[in-house]
Amino acid sequence: MSNVHADELRDRGVTLIEDVIPAAAVDGVRDRVRADILAHNDTDIPALGKASNLLRFNQDLAPYLCHPRLTDTLEAALGPGFRLSFFTGFVTGPGRARDVWHADWPFNQEHTTKIPAPYPDIAVHLTTFWMLTDFTVENGATIVMPGSHKLGDHPRAGGPFGESMTPRDDEERLIGRAGSVGIVDSRLWHAVSPNVTAQDRVAVVIRYAAWWLNLGPTRSSSQEYDPTYHKSRIDDLPPEVYADLPPALQAQVRHMLPPGAAVPS
Repeated sequence: MSNVHADELRDRGVTLIEDVIPAAAVDGVRDRVRADILAHNDTDIPALGKASNLLRFNQDLAPYLCHPRLTDTLEAALGPGFRLSFFTGFVTGPGRARDVWHADWPFNQEHTTKIPAPYPDIAVHLTTFWMLTDFTVENGATIVMPGSHKLGDHPRAGGPFGESMTPRDDEERLIGRAGSVGIVDSRLWHAVSPNVTAQDRVAVVIRYAAWWLNLGPTRSSSQEYDPTYHKSRIDDLPPEVYADLPPALQAQVRHMLPPGAAVPS
């Protein structure tokens, strides 16, 4: 059966699933997530709060991570057995500036571990943006370049598509209301956008990988860990947190348990 969101990902590299988090729940989720991001902030970038592997200490999104419209889309795009590979919270504050065009791991050519450009036209990794505040042009909704996932490289010094800070005439914004989930193919060119409002924009970025993709380079406890991935690393998920997750979600994050840890029953 065709899945409209998977079709959009295949054709444009970007789609939006609305109302994954019910409207009545969004404000509470946003406030708790924002507080935990700022309490565990691991960056000194101005106007940015960032907490890697947020799931370790905040499980507010757990009830919604297996929403059928989301999981049906992920399975249609990546195949069965997909795994959650990244879970980072962001508070984008007033004054945050535009940043570089990039693709996400394993396509970002700045990492040591990467699929070398030109990379193949196959969905391997998806990046989801959980919108806990509205994503608007004014508050810095992510800049995207529809169709760029098929180009085999991203803007970078010495690459075929120009410099990474150059705006494009046909760039778009990933706009949506709070509670929605934007999804992009991780090959898609995207960039941080300026927040010119007086309010924070709060989001959680969660990535998903096909079952066969080696996630060792992203795991800080793995012997395969790639230090160039430190800004987006995944630290071990405490077994006690894993034990309280919904069973369907446990299947997606079992690989995040500490090496050698017994799987809680």
